[in-house]
Amino acid sequence: MEQNLIILIFLAVIFVTIYKPEISFPIILNINIFRAIPYVNYLDPRYGYYNENDVLLGAILPILCFLIITIKVFKKKKILYKVDNFDFFMIALSLIMLLSLLISPKISLSFNYFGIFIFLAAPFYFVTKLYLSNVEDRYKSLKIIITSIVFFAIVFSIVTLYLYNIAKYPYVRMTFPGVYPIPFCLFLSLSLLIFIIYYLKPKMKVGFSRRTKLLFSIPIFAIIIFSIIKTNTRGPVFSVLLTFVLLAFIFLKIKFNFKIILVSFFTLLAGAVVLFIFFDINDIASRFINLMPENKNADSISSRIDTYIDSIRIFINKPFGISVGTFKEYLLGLDLNHRIDPYSHNLFLELLSSFGIFGLLLGLLLIFLCFNEFKFLVKNQKKIFSDPYFF
Repeated sequence: MEQNLIILIFLAVIFVTIYKPEISFPIILNINIFRAIPYVNYLDPRYGYYNENDVLLGAILPILCFLIITIKVFKKKKILYKVDNFDFFMIALSLIMLLSLLISPKISLSFNYFGIFIFLAAPFYFVTKLYLSNVEDRYKSLKIIITSIVFFAIVFSIVTLYLYNIAKYPYVRMTFPGVYPIPFCLFLSLSLLIFIIYYLKPKMKVGFSRRTKLLFSIPIFAIIIFSIIKTNTRGPVFSVLLTFVLLAFIFLKIKFNFKIILVSFFTLLAGAVVLFIFFDINDIASRFINLMPENKNADSISSRIDTYIDSIRIFINKPFGISVGTFKEYLLGLDLNHRIDPYSHNLFLELLSSFGIFGLLLGLLLIFLCFNEFKFLVKNQKKIFSDPYFF
């Protein structure tokens, strides 16, 4: 049965990629969740494990999808692709990662990491941009991508809530069985941001069919928020809150519809009531608020601080870095008296420890690009807010 489901999912995603690439992008983006589908016992779900690597669904399938989409684009007579600063960042990162293999303490680990980046991570960026640059109706394609993300998020939310409810020994942090809670919560958080933008931007609703508008209804919105809270995962939640703050700054000059603000207020109020009635609020709050060392939920905080310090230590000792995928291997050789994590838990510190001085330059470039985008959005907010596609 398991093998049949694996083949069925593989063929289904290939079929979708051939006839509707827009739907395959959200699938590939969340392939770690989709590849877990065949391994779940839907009558007696088990927790306490995470799925092992799946070469067919986790690697071969995305690579085939990228190839199919690229071939579809190159069938056109004229190919459009405008190189920008983010392309430069991705190319620079790839080249520096390749050169870092020469100084890796364990080249097999670094080469494996480099292979994953080159064949799975980088193509997602370049192929998505290539496709959207050459599609006939970008607005329509984006609408399909957006609605697909929300559709899959609500399906996985409902199924996961059901499985979590009937499981005998569930995690404290809800997730789809076999999937690590952080990427699962990130998936739901992405759909939540799309919801916020949908309600923030009334003109977007005009382009959606009646069936699609039902997908963006308040009950669906509530289920996704409910699921995010149940995941009890700090990082994505803090990221979403920070994004709300940035949105407020970006669209500071825009006068919002009073009805939208009123509906949002009562939705949050209703959500707060549900939170206090149906959840163990102390258990959730302890992971977000109580970060004292004696609290078990603070363990991840203290270990991350150690990891941040370790990243700086590597940068000082190895000014050109230790390459990628070798963070734990290198630190084990130093015989440190604390728990050693396999990575830095921070994008910029990972660039710093992996590539040293070149990683520092890449980090500064990335910060510059992000601030540059932010400045552009603030400067052109009225124009952006009046154009559904641009928004």
